[in-house]
Amino acid sequence: MTRRSFAILIFATVSLVAGPQAEAACLGLKGTFLQLTDAQLARPAAEWRQLFDELRTIGINTLFLQWTVLDRKPLFQSARHETAANAPLASILDLAARSGIRVWFGLALDSSYWEEIKQSPELLRPYFHRRLQDLVGFLDDLNATIAGAPFAGWYIPDEIDDRTWLDPSKRAVLKKYLAETVALLKARRAGSKVAISGFSNSFADPDLLASFWADVIKASGIDLLLFQDGVGEGKVALENVGLYYEALNRAVRGVGAQLGAVVELFRLTPDGRRLPAVVDRIRVQLSVVAEELPRLTLSAARYMRSYPHPARCRQIRRRPRARHHHLHSRAQQDRKAPSSEPHQPTPPPSRNSPDYLYLPNQSVH
Repeated sequence: MTRRSFAILIFATVSLVAGPQAEAACLGLKGTFLQLTDAQLARPAAEWRQLFDELRTIGINTLFLQWTVLDRKPLFQSARHETAANAPLASILDLAARSGIRVWFGLALDSSYWEEIKQSPELLRPYFHRRLQDLVGFLDDLNATIAGAPFAGWYIPDEIDDRTWLDPSKRAVLKKYLAETVALLKARRAGSKVAISGFSNSFADPDLLASFWADVIKASGIDLLLFQDGVGEGKVALENVGLYYEALNRAVRGVGAQLGAVVELFRLTPDGRRLPAVVDRIRVQLSVVAEELPRLTLSAARYMRSYPHPARCRQIRRRPRARHHHLHSRAQQDRKAPSSEPHQPTPPPSRNSPDYLYLPNQSVH
């Protein structure tokens, strides 16, 4: 996901458990995103092994590789394209297979995406055409690289907001792009699933957004919509999150797809820093997620590995306290104008603070 956030994506349908220790550690949180940033690409082999050992220990069995191509540079071996100096994909897949972790493969991340989609439909068409040509150019090499890998599905890294595509002419361009992308992916792997992420800036009301996604999914063949609740970013008020989940779940299921709930674990401060949210607020966020919705984490590689002790995970799943009004006020005070620009890492809070989950505050999607 190109938008920067910290989150738990709850992925209930995954049933594989790494063992009692993992189950005690994070109680049902079974998956995570992994961003192959420059910092991740610089990891020595020993650290990759340690990372996958820790993912297995905390119960992770599903991995979303958020992208496998970064600005037209594949992170895997390709004879047709310039490849990143460090291309760890093959070794990551080997470690995933040994760890019993299934992988969703992200496509190409285009850092200019957010600027490009501001354009008119006439200019969007050639942009998405270039994106499709790029996909055709690297997909065979990617598919060859992941042959024999523990494949779970495909992931489209282009995040969809609730304002840009409400214009019918722009939406038509988007639907065509997504439908052609899905068709290419499913032609390479018959029966494979395709996922995408979306979020709200509180521009479209829940019913309008649900109708939008039903239209897009029906036209494109997307199988899994991962919806970010926006509470951490200050995009959606805490008391409104459940309304979005309910409307989206009905609409998405109505067109034969599945909804996943992305629960942001951070709070956005007035100066733009992202700090871990209070546990009570996270409990409220989780309490409005329907039991049947899928559940996973973003990103265990950076945020779940450093919990001081397993009880911190358990605290999230306890029943929310009755006094929630101060959390709604706190969420409103922390709200800031939405931004899709990357933020700079800030120092993590103290591990000794009893009221916060300890999550290293680094840039993620």
